[in-house]
Amino acid sequence: MNKLMYQTRTIFIVLFVLFVTISCKQEQDYSKLEEKANKIASLSELGTVEYIVSKIVKASDNATWYKYGDRKILFTCKASLKAGIDLSNLNENNIKTNFKEKAISITLPKAKPLSISIKPNDISLIYEKVSLTRSSFSNKDRDMIMAQGEKNIWESAENLGILIDAEKNAKSFLVALLKQAGYEKINIEFKNEESL
Repeated sequence: MNKLMYQTRTIFIVLFVLFVTISCKQEQDYSKLEEKANKIASLSELGTVEYIVSKIVKASDNATWYKYGDRKILFTCKASLKAGIDLSNLNENNIKTNFKEKAISITLPKAKPLSISIKPNDISLIYEKVSLTRSSFSNKDRDMIMAQGEKNIWESAENLGILIDAEKNAKSFLVALLKQAGYEKINIEFKNEESL
């Protein structure tokens, strides 16, 4: 199990225990309940969506004045792109509670890509052409080409709609947990980190 999956599961378990504890102890002092609600701020990430993205990665190293001939290469790959909410800058000011009215308001940072993973088994060489006067692509060259493909996937995350889905999933998840904890008025907003 990779580190991100472990952290994500840990976050879900901590959130679940936190809100179940709050709901089971409604008779507790309000200040203690508020303290427990603010423990959300101690979490670091809430991963809420994972996309499997197919990508074609190509490179062409054409002749220059000191090189004669060209070389081209084409890969296909599948990448696992995870997105969610980075909670590392969240603090008590981002969580407002009113236990008498059973109301809570949480301001979260906007979703962002959290990790990308491309397994070696998911990379396929489709095409390679090298002129007789040129050397083949080295492993270092291939790694650099795949690193550029990974960067392109990372930069295209917003256009894929993954960030919108990550926010929807985070909101649905938190609303369900907060309702189970006994909250009736729940407001969850997403803002840029600068405005938190």
